[in-house]
Amino acid sequence: MAGVFQLSDGRALGYSELGNRDGAPILGFMGTSLSWLAHPGEEAPKAAGVRLILVDRPGYGLSDLQPQRTLLDWPRDVAALADGLSIEHFAVLGMSGGGPHAAACGYGLPDRVTTLGLVSSPAPVWDRPELRFSAPSHRRPLMELAEDDPALVARRLLEDCRAELEEIARGSNNAEGSGPAADQAVMADPEIRARFEAAKLETVARGPEGYAHDLFLLYVAPWGFRPEEIRVTTHIWQGDADEAVSPRVAKFFAETIPDNRLHMVPGAGHLLLWSHTEDVLRSLAP
Repeated sequence: MAGVFQLSDGRALGYSELGNRDGAPILGFMGTSLSWLAHPGEEAPKAAGVRLILVDRPGYGLSDLQPQRTLLDWPRDVAALADGLSIEHFAVLGMSGGGPHAAACGYGLPDRVTTLGLVSSPAPVWDRPELRFSAPSHRRPLMELAEDDPALVARRLLEDCRAELEEIARGSNNAEGSGPAADQAVMADPEIRARFEAAKLETVARGPEGYAHDLFLLYVAPWGFRPEEIRVTTHIWQGDADEAVSPRVAKFFAETIPDNRLHMVPGAGHLLLWSHTEDVLRSLAP
């Protein structure tokens, strides 16, 4: 079930619900460029006994763009949606580019977030220069340029995202066909692949602005807080065969977030959320 919540500033915030209506609520944020359409299905949330609410970030899916947003703007939107759904306490889950957004909620809403889940999540590379190795190699020159001209970097990211979405529209982008064997196995499932394709085409229709700003937040903007300041119990899920986010990033989170559990999954890739959905969700439910 998909819906739209009207925020106080007039923006629409899109979301969908999976699983059990009376289950433990988990608000989840998908990877960069993906909306709720790339969801992991109904079966696992039901089996885990959770109410999984996938929330589209600004500029994705059903959510309106929010120009110039920062990472710490996101917890306010999430809290407003939770209020609108009459949910007082909830877990948050962030997959890949959704991870920093989930971490922001863990930091910014400590009285409401019960548990934080980081799945294949990138690190705060701008705040921690020693982690810049973990950013994609083609993004690193932009990170250096951002120290002198962040506005230029924002324009270049917009150009890159526009070109990528044009490739997708032409059917010439097939990134899901690569990666470790575990990720290829996930994408071999026709239902999952169809969901990813639908999410990608929806991003094409929405345009590159939300996608580009998401990348800006991931690689050339400060988080606004340190992982050491997160005070909620955190479950860190990482595949040791992940080629998109280094397993060393998960170990960094395990060394810095005070109350955490590290789940390093042998043989799993970046798409661990789809290969181990029920296990991830059960770890976040009370």
